[in-house]
Amino acid sequence: MPDQKKNLSISNSSKNNWRKFLLIAVMFFTPVIIIYGFLEYSVRSLPTHFSLIKKYMEEEGEDIEIAVFGSSQVQHAVNPEYLSPNTINLSSAGQHHNTDFTLLEGLIDRFPNLKGIVFEASYGHFEIPHNSKYYWKHSVFLHYYGVNTFHRKTYPQDRLLFISHPGKFSEALTNHFLRDSLPDVYNKFGFDKNQYHGRYRKLQYDTLAVKKAAVKINTRPDTQVLAYNASYFEDMIAYCTAQGLEIFIISPPTYKTYTAARNPDILERRDSVLHALKEKYESIHFLNTEKDSDFRLLHFRNENHLNPDGAEVFSKKLDSLFLHNEM
Repeated sequence: MPDQKKNLSISNSSKNNWRKFLLIAVMFFTPVIIIYGFLEYSVRSLPTHFSLIKKYMEEEGEDIEIAVFGSSQVQHAVNPEYLSPNTINLSSAGQHHNTDFTLLEGLIDRFPNLKGIVFEASYGHFEIPHNSKYYWKHSVFLHYYGVNTFHRKTYPQDRLLFISHPGKFSEALTNHFLRDSLPDVYNKFGFDKNQYHGRYRKLQYDTLAVKKAAVKINTRPDTQVLAYNASYFEDMIAYCTAQGLEIFIISPPTYKTYTAARNPDILERRDSVLHALKEKYESIHFLNTEKDSDFRLLHFRNENHLNPDGAEVFSKKLDSLFLHNEM
């Protein structure tokens, strides 16, 4: 006959073990949750490029006439402060055409007076793969712009910023709260007017040192990626044309060491794609300043990114193109 006292003792022991386990779990995870909550709150409180663009959209979205899309090259080249039309620069580091298009489709209804679109077609852009489903900024765009670039149903964790890129946001928090030697100084458009730091500044803009410095550039061709990206880009152009928008395709300047290192085949294929689009769509306008001699060493942060002084020169050139086309 089963020993009831023994069974009862085993049952009580099992319950006690579960209580201990739950207590340990609560004691372990509670501080973790509190710390993460603090980090998430701190990240969301940072004055960033994205938070200021969100504010600008909320306050002046109905007056925006030009929307700019692109990667960090365009982000640091176009300062809306120097543009005659009301302009929003939605570019960011690592951003490619598929993200540009998704953002445009998600935001266009907030810009009822939109007249023109600026897209990037810098060297090699068509032979670099689009942003993947793992692109960390999906959460950023969802949080700040309210646009789902995941291309799937979103979940609560998709709205969390810190876990989307812990390294990036840890660095941002450290720079903001612990280091203030070179603080960001944003204007109302989300453009950082103090972003002079970079390789060339470290080299003290020494021409010889810059000439000897390694150039970070993609020279590996990928015609398969080109075929897909070129077709996708034409879909973007067709969409904008159907919306009655003028289209401005730009390529910001690069320093001469970068220009000299380009793969001529990649360059020729890029130019062929753009020429074919121009033949088909009358609403396209170009601004290619890759070899523009108005840009000097002191205008660059590195071989393919302008500093705020260079951005002023480029933005004024872009504004001239806008005014020429009565934007």
